[in-house]
Amino acid sequence: MFVQLSEIKDSLVWFVKEVVVIYVFWIFLHWLSSILYVKYCASVSIWGLIMSPYRATLPHCTALRWMIFNGGKMIEVMWILLGKWFIEQLIFYKLYNRNL
Repeated sequence: MFVQLSEIKDSLVWFVKEVVVIYVFWIFLHWLSSILYVKYCASVSIWGLIMSPYRATLPHCTALRWMIFNGGKMIEVMWILLGKWFIEQLIFYKLYNRNL
């Protein structure tokens, strides 16, 4: 009938691990996509400048741009959620201590 404290702890630890894995995955994807985009789609040379209009429309360059943009957005959203969680903890802590 009652939920054991160890079950709550185990589920919380599992949830935090999953969130950290997803966060690290998006960071890795963003980092790798940025490196690959410079290497294959926007090389730093005169020839790269000349070929840039052609290369920018290639499917793999479009996919890399998508991963760079959305990876950055995911990292931003996760920072916002972390800040939201900290603010909630601070507000609940102050409310709880005020009522003691």
